[in-house]
Amino acid sequence: MKNPQTLAIELNQMFSNKDLESIAKWGCCAFTLLWCLGIEPEDIDAIKTLYDLKKEGAIDEECTVYWGKAIKYLTGRTLESLEKVKIKSIKNIKKRTPVRFVFNGLGHWVGVENGRIAFNSLQQSNCVENGDPSEMRVLKIKGVN
Repeated sequence: MKNPQTLAIELNQMFSNKDLESIAKWGCCAFTLLWCLGIEPEDIDAIKTLYDLKKEGAIDEECTVYWGKAIKYLTGRTLESLEKVKIKSIKNIKKRTPVRFVFNGLGHWVGVENGRIAFNSLQQSNCVENGDPSEMRVLKIKGVN
């Protein structure tokens, strides 16, 4: 998976439909969850996975992630806890973690590992380039360290 949200934007410009448009606009958190779980398909397959998550009710029309449902669907495992943590820096984040960057009130989710952005669903993100990290999600999944 390189930049599946960028591909979704390009596809939506050619073959617009409601589901593809929402994935293109708001799929960053769901794509980042895939990456954090170690699920890294080709970009087109990542888009198809988000379609499946929508059908299963694991993400909504605006791609808001229902973490427990999404993790169960993707891995068969149970989400034990989800902690929303406010942050100002990514330098101390070691394992794969979803992190939201904010710029001018807009946000974009990326995957952070070893203190750096290791996955971005967009090829270019104004929020990442000009914004700051604002929060992260700490996921505890049953059977996973």
